[in-house]
Amino acid sequence: MKRLNAKEIWALAIFVTALLVRLIYFFQVKTNFPGWDTPTIDPLYHDLWAKQIAGGNILGSGPFFRAPFYAYFLGLLYAALGPSLTAAKIIQHIIGALGCVILYLFTEKHFGRKIAVTAGLLSALSWVLIYHEDELLLDSLLVPMSILLVWVLIGASEKRSNKGFFISGLILGLSCITRPNFLALLPVILVWLILIFRTERRRALLAFIPVVLGTAILIFPVALRNLVVGHDAVLIASQGGINFYIGNNPQADGASASIPEFGPTWQYSDAEFLAKKESGRLGEDMKQSEVSSFYYRKGLNFIIEKPVAWLGLTVKKFDYFWNAFEISNNQDLYFYRRFASITKILPPLFFIISPLSLIGLWLIFRRELKYQIIPYFVIVYMLTVVAFFVNSRFRLPVLPFLILLASLAFWKIVEFIQERNIKRIVIVAISLAILFPLTNIDFFGISHESFAMSYFSLGNVYMKKGLPEKALAEYDTALSMAPCVPKAHLNRGVIFFSQGDYKRAEEEFGLELSACRVSAEAHNNLAVLKRLQGDPSTSLKEARQAVYEKPQYLEAYINEILAYRALGNSRGAKAIADTLTRYYPDYLPGRYFEGKILSEFGENEKSKEEFNRILRMEQSDIVERYDLSTIYASQVGYGYSPDKIKGLANYEMGLLEVRSGRPDSALSYFSEATRLLPRYADAWINLALAYDHKKMYKEALNSFKTASELDPNNALIYYDAGLTLGKIGKIQEAAQFFQQAIDLKPDFPEAIEKLKLTQSILDSAGKK
Repeated sequence: MKRLNAKEIWALAIFVTALLVRLIYFFQVKTNFPGWDTPTIDPLYHDLWAKQIAGGNILGSGPFFRAPFYAYFLGLLYAALGPSLTAAKIIQHIIGALGCVILYLFTEKHFGRKIAVTAGLLSALSWVLIYHEDELLLDSLLVPMSILLVWVLIGASEKRSNKGFFISGLILGLSCITRPNFLALLPVILVWLILIFRTERRRALLAFIPVVLGTAILIFPVALRNLVVGHDAVLIASQGGINFYIGNNPQADGASASIPEFGPTWQYSDAEFLAKKESGRLGEDMKQSEVSSFYYRKGLNFIIEKPVAWLGLTVKKFDYFWNAFEISNNQDLYFYRRFASITKILPPLFFIISPLSLIGLWLIFRRELKYQIIPYFVIVYMLTVVAFFVNSRFRLPVLPFLILLASLAFWKIVEFIQERNIKRIVIVAISLAILFPLTNIDFFGISHESFAMSYFSLGNVYMKKGLPEKALAEYDTALSMAPCVPKAHLNRGVIFFSQGDYKRAEEEFGLELSACRVSAEAHNNLAVLKRLQGDPSTSLKEARQAVYEKPQYLEAYINEILAYRALGNSRGAKAIADTLTRYYPDYLPGRYFEGKILSEFGENEKSKEEFNRILRMEQSDIVERYDLSTIYASQVGYGYSPDKIKGLANYEMGLLEVRSGRPDSALSYFSEATRLLPRYADAWINLALAYDHKKMYKEALNSFKTASELDPNNALIYYDAGLTLGKIGKIQEAAQFFQQAIDLKPDFPEAIEKLKLTQSILDSAGKK
């Protein structure tokens, strides 16, 4: 058996250390964090998208809003292993541990063993890398991709290998369809090649061609899919414009993923609404590429109109990129550490890596030209992040190189000390004296935020899991830390509402308004509450206020319609339904109420047109539109989900067919309604009547049975079932059903009459 050499022993040691630390972290978080199995925001988006892919919906619909590679990677894992968070996260940790080994091997080959071991161990113990590997996020995959990209490029330049350049292009293409800003590296690679082959410009261009080809081979299918399936000219993903505006607007802070017009809880539907409104295109279709272009223009207008403010914002973003503080995105990294005690003994590396890596950048420029791809990569990638907004996960792809550069600087400093090179020691000391405070002092107060939103998010986890008391406790903690925690009082009110405590629910919705001043959701919930309490006038007032504060809040329009209907004002309800169908033609609930009101006005053919349109319409893919409010609504038992609306549309079409004298054709509509709405008793009743009309009495009785289980106090079900029993000669059972109908509704003359008739028949049969 071959003995391992020193290089292989260190590689194995780094892998084992990295994986062991990661597995300890994984099991601690899985044990201690209540939301471990409840992904939210971006991880939820990726989880749902991957499940669609694993379920066979490989191409999806519409252009990609986000780069697709990670979702397909996760979808492949789900298809092979089932939708297991445990399996997915452990595999990501294994990839992360291999990334540490790749960094070690690359560094060992080009910079020596001491630097390699230092870099490998630092990456193995980096809690930031470990944290991101444990999330359903794409960023951790980019770490090994980045190292491999640079390694293969350097190797190809040494061997002048077109094959190597082509492979590097494939790695770059894979990185681009994971995070599109990697595209900015293409011109950088060209410049680097020209410098490498400075006396052979033609050779540089010939080397660049396979890089471009390799990149294009992986990007082209994505662009083609967006064009053919999504009907939109989107190269990779369409989110770029929105992200650019998030990072470049008068209220931008350089770190928060917030659209100023909507705040941090924006949805794609909000962004689309603003784009349509300001472009004068409300009521029209707007492609995702057009939405993205709108926000690019909006961000550029800010830069042109307020260059001084933009310059100050950019300086702030540069500080954030190099600062030791880890800016959170989906959830607070520092809050999350409390669920994994191992993170408390892992060294906070970035505070020393950042200043040392800046010295390392200077040192590496003094080495061979081939190694300058590393600082070019770091600098250009940094610029692509600063162009948008900065957080911990966005700087993750350059972290292995910063670790390498810091390790290089450390051992160079040790060398200066050993050589007693006073001049170099003084230069380094002065540099560190400047860089250390620059990279560690929080000049802009980014680290001063409380954990209020973290406790709020934890409350959301408990709420989603059906643990209201725990959710209320976390919301209380959040509210004790900040006067306004958006939606904390709102969610408390929703919990009390679901428990039937309308008084406390109303108090919480009021507190949301008094604490945070503006909350369309609070007004909308008050509209629901007041309507249920028998106060449609106040309900209408609250719904109107919700629409005023948030004109794109479609649920509020529905509550306006329901309030008008409760007031008996069909014309008012029709006017709101007309507005919805004019400006939001693809909104299914708006179409449903338009059809229902037309039916009540006796305009049956127009009503059928609306319901048929609903049945033909393909609802926008929640993944395609990146609308997290729709994702959450699809996971709770209330709200107007697409299936619910289509079920109601089938039910109404069945009723219209009956009115038109076509009860036979109504059967298929009622059948589909019960499939989509299996707990809708009225659909089962009418399905039973349709079966009865076709003399399918067994099926009719089974449908009546289901209806009675869903609505046991509905006397009409027992009456109609009694009629069907009478038709098949089961007079005794029919009599029992008529009696049940009378027991539930004593003033039911038809049931009384039928009971007398069945008793008369039974009496006659008894005498015979």
